[in-house]
Amino acid sequence: MAPPRRVYPRDRAYFFLLLALLLFCPVRRRAAAQSQPADEAQLLLQIKSAWGNPPVLARWRNASSPGAPCTWTFVGCNTAGLVTNLTLCSAGVAGPFPDAVGGFSALTYLDVSNNSISGAFPTALYRCASLRYLDLSENNFTSELPADIGRLGENLTTLLLYGNGFNGTIPATLGALTRLRTLWLAENPFLAGELPVSFKNLTNLVSLWAEQCNLVGDFPSHVLEMKQLEVLSLSNNMLKGSIPAAVWRLSKLQELYLYSNNFSGDVVIDYFAAVSLTFIDLSENYKLTGAIPEVFGTLKNLTELYLFRNNFSGKIPTSIGQLPSLSVFRLANNRFTGTLPPDLGKNSVLTLVEADDNELTGTIPEGLCARGQLRYLTAMGNQLNGSIPAALASCTTLRILYLDNNNLSGDVPEALWTAPQLRYLSLKSNLLTGSLPATFSSNLRRLLIGNNQFSGSLCS
Repeated sequence: MAPPRRVYPRDRAYFFLLLALLLFCPVRRRAAAQSQPADEAQLLLQIKSAWGNPPVLARWRNASSPGAPCTWTFVGCNTAGLVTNLTLCSAGVAGPFPDAVGGFSALTYLDVSNNSISGAFPTALYRCASLRYLDLSENNFTSELPADIGRLGENLTTLLLYGNGFNGTIPATLGALTRLRTLWLAENPFLAGELPVSFKNLTNLVSLWAEQCNLVGDFPSHVLEMKQLEVLSLSNNMLKGSIPAAVWRLSKLQELYLYSNNFSGDVVIDYFAAVSLTFIDLSENYKLTGAIPEVFGTLKNLTELYLFRNNFSGKIPTSIGQLPSLSVFRLANNRFTGTLPPDLGKNSVLTLVEADDNELTGTIPEGLCARGQLRYLTAMGNQLNGSIPAALASCTTLRILYLDNNNLSGDVPEALWTAPQLRYLSLKSNLLTGSLPATFSSNLRRLLIGNNQFSGSLCS
């Protein structure tokens, strides 16, 4: 056994110094942890100063006061007193995004939407490793999105950037944010280009909103690999070619917005459509052709169907009138023939039908207002015949009725002339008969009834 080591005076001094450090360091660590809320309060005061000390942040003061900063407006904290939430939506703040926000180590939720924040994308957020929700939408950000935006972190599930002035190309590194469930890039002046191929890695996306992003080329095929998608909007771009049949195979898809592009050809569904679809908007592509797919009439959850301003033709499936949830049906400016579905309005709470400028024949369905919610009916420029249904004339919710340039005949139901809720009524260029009433509803703002066969005069 080795002899005990002797402790000399100098060794003893080092020994006590070491002991003091061992005892003191935990105290210092605890003190640092306790001081962090005050440190974060200072960060908030820096942010307030950077934004010009706006009155809305008047309660952000005195970093050493009890409860600071967790009792301040727009601030949420965890049990340790660290800032986890900053919710400044529509707070009226303006100016560049402060770098101090990068100092919040526990920040998980940041919403500064609908303000006047300007400048470049705040790369200081890269330091917020816990960030899960980021909303910078509807501000005045400019310049390009940074090429290394993928550094925002593995925890991010929501990224909302819409309604800004971000330009340049859409960064490929967005595809590195593989935990994203919501990505909204809409309404930014990006350079014309395609969605990056790296988006194929965003297989957890539930909502992709890329409207008005200057997208070009064919329908981005990598979107079809996003099997969790519930909402897809590629509207108001310059996409061309056909709408791939595979988009209808996204079994969880609920809302599909493809309006205002250059898509062409027939809408082909070679597989059962997503039964969860509630909203379909294919309007204003102008070159979409063929008939309405019969399968649309089986979508029991469908509430709104927009097909207007295309080159569709053929008859409207009668099953459309049997959909139990349909509220809005817009099919104007196509080449549809045949009749409006006879059961339209009987099986769902219908609020709007727009069927102008087609080649429709037959009568106006009797039950359009059967559920008592119809507000808007326009069917100008067709070949509709028969009389105006009495049930339509007595519809107490109807605000707008345009039936110009058809072959409608018979007397106008008296209730239509005096309906107090009706604001716009246009029946010109038909074959309508009967006497004009002595008075009309005082709420009418527009009345067009010329080129018919009425008797009497508008003047008493």
